[in-house]
Amino acid sequence: MANPNMKKKESRISVKKKRWYSVLAPKILNNVVVGETPAADPSMLVGRTFAVNLSSVMRNMRKQNVEVRFKIKEVKGNECITDFVSYEILPAHVKRLVKRAKCRVDDSFVVETKDKLKVRVKPLILARDTTQKSVAGALRKTAKEMIIERIGKTDYSEFLNKVLVGEVQRDLKTRLRKIYPLSVAEIRAMKRL
Repeated sequence: MANPNMKKKESRISVKKKRWYSVLAPKILNNVVVGETPAADPSMLVGRTFAVNLSSVMRNMRKQNVEVRFKIKEVKGNECITDFVSYEILPAHVKRLVKRAKCRVDDSFVVETKDKLKVRVKPLILARDTTQKSVAGALRKTAKEMIIERIGKTDYSEFLNKVLVGEVQRDLKTRLRKIYPLSVAEIRAMKRL
């Protein structure tokens, strides 16, 4: 039986109500609303990253195999302003592409843009037939030279816009096709360091 002289303990836990904040894509993608996120304090949102399918941002179903990441840099009212962090083709799509190809050429290197930002770029080149190592090396070297030349002349946002539209990939494929017939020449991943 409970003691009638005992006092009840009062709870001292205070619960702060969370609010929903809209997450906007960077200016490159026309500040489209990417999603919403809850937070009790707006300062807790700064630094949070989001992964989004590019087709939902650009409204283009051809981009459904690409994932982009954004990082919240500031909060204004109920809106979160973001920066672009990375661009990556989904691994499942890469597997699907590689299945049909006979030779895969990968590379990874760090490049500095015109506005002094460092970017890690990972091109993916798939040849239709089996190739010699010298041909694969020539493809890798030419792709690297072209990307370094292209990034060195442009600032980060301009280069990013060209990658999102597919202009860099198209130019890469036309230049490498002169060395050996290709099925795919893509930027598999790109990340700002």
